[in-house]
Amino acid sequence: LQKISFKVLEWPSNSPDLNPIENLWSIVKTSVEKRMPKNCEELELFMKEWANIPKSVLINLVNSMPKRCQAIIDNNG
Repeated sequence: LQKISFKVLEWPSNSPDLNPIENLWSIVKTSVEKRMPKNCEELELFMKEWANIPKSVLINLVNSMPKRCQAIIDNNG
């Protein structure tokens, strides 16, 4: 693209392994799918699941980042 006068910006790779929010979405999705909301009101109740994620889960995800980064490096990432 640079050869045809497009300015190319460096953009880091996007890896779900380095994006702990994906784990949180998975938790909420699983919870919602178990209950199968039948209307908007029920779906809104499930939105509260986000607020009910234990702090320990969030802390574990944050603390897992060095290990996740090292796994990417070890696998030539």
